[in-house]
Amino acid sequence: MLSGPQKIRVKFSKTGSLKFISHLDLNRTVKSAFLRSKLPIWYTKGFNPHPKTVFSVPLSVGTASLCEFMDFKITEEVSGEVICATLNSVFPDGLRALEAYEPTSKFHDIGWADYEVRMEIADAAANVEKVKNALNEPIVIEKTTKIGTRTLDVSEFVKILSVSEEAGLLVLRVKLCCDDMNFVNPKYVIDFLARKTGIPGELDDYSVCRTAVYKEDGVTPFR
Repeated sequence: MLSGPQKIRVKFSKTGSLKFISHLDLNRTVKSAFLRSKLPIWYTKGFNPHPKTVFSVPLSVGTASLCEFMDFKITEEVSGEVICATLNSVFPDGLRALEAYEPTSKFHDIGWADYEVRMEIADAAANVEKVKNALNEPIVIEKTTKIGTRTLDVSEFVKILSVSEEAGLLVLRVKLCCDDMNFVNPKYVIDFLARKTGIPGELDDYSVCRTAVYKEDGVTPFR
């Protein structure tokens, strides 16, 4: 028996058609799943009780992920395995709980994330060096915030992991800063490449997936 509500962190993936739902819709989907799960979720007190759920760095609509995190509280002891199995029984296709555990870190400890961009372009192999060369230059982007649009060189916040051709696709793997001050959206890098090289072009398809999340050192996996 717990002496009080226990915080639980669930690592989950968001893929398939679920990558197109907004952060707000994701929150609603999870809370609906909580109700169906019958797990001993802790609810706030007052006129409108609800589970207090906190998510890690939000994804842009259209971006898939293999490593999302959410925190909530439970009122009874339940193993991580049971929490994951129960959630997966009520989650829609595209959401899958991977791990559940008591967290030892905070979301503001997150500093970097890995992304994989897969581009369907003509002659992918022939364009690998062109993309590599472009990414060796200053990565200048236009970043829009509440105070306006600024032109910034974000090279120090972008680490190129690899550029390759795989099964006819041009595959770019990057590590991007995602702290509050220097967040780099993968779309910034894609837009930079499109302006610099024409890749991807307006008619080319591409997909983006967040594959790993790290603490501020960019090396220690976040949990």
